[in-house]
Amino acid sequence: MYIKRIILFMMVLFAFACQNDTLVDQTVSLSEHGWLQKNKIVIDFQVTDTSKAYDVRVALRQSIEYPYYNLYFVPKVINPEGKVIKRAFAEAFLYDAKTGKPKGSGLGDMYSHQYTIFKGLHFTRLGKHQVSLEQYMRTDTLKGIISAGASIIETTANDGQN
Repeated sequence: MYIKRIILFMMVLFAFACQNDTLVDQTVSLSEHGWLQKNKIVIDFQVTDTSKAYDVRVALRQSIEYPYYNLYFVPKVINPEGKVIKRAFAEAFLYDAKTGKPKGSGLGDMYSHQYTIFKGLHFTRLGKHQVSLEQYMRTDTLKGIISAGASIIETTANDGQN
């Protein structure tokens, strides 16, 4: 099982390494206990160009030990002054609710998922920003969530919204 995790991790790294216009692409491994509700995942990144639009994507990895078919979480984008500039309440479907079959790409007992949360986001300030992820389930500890992370990728889409 350990070798399968290493292979999956390498595949994910290789896939993301091929993207050139990425401000950040970081995944945080969670403890063997799972994702604790009090533990927010915070990823720092630098904005050096305010004229471009970006998509914010969230990546999740889970094992078959995860007991629910979905995962509620709150992603936030925070500017250099600490102000939340974008916030959402998101739901990730990790299993098919009717069949129980895992969704996402998988290898063995682990599955990876990627969701675009914000499209065409424009940053109005240069400097250090953050993406914050917080699990929002009714249980304190989510067993089976192995890692969570975010990537911010330049996009040509410009819907004029922030």
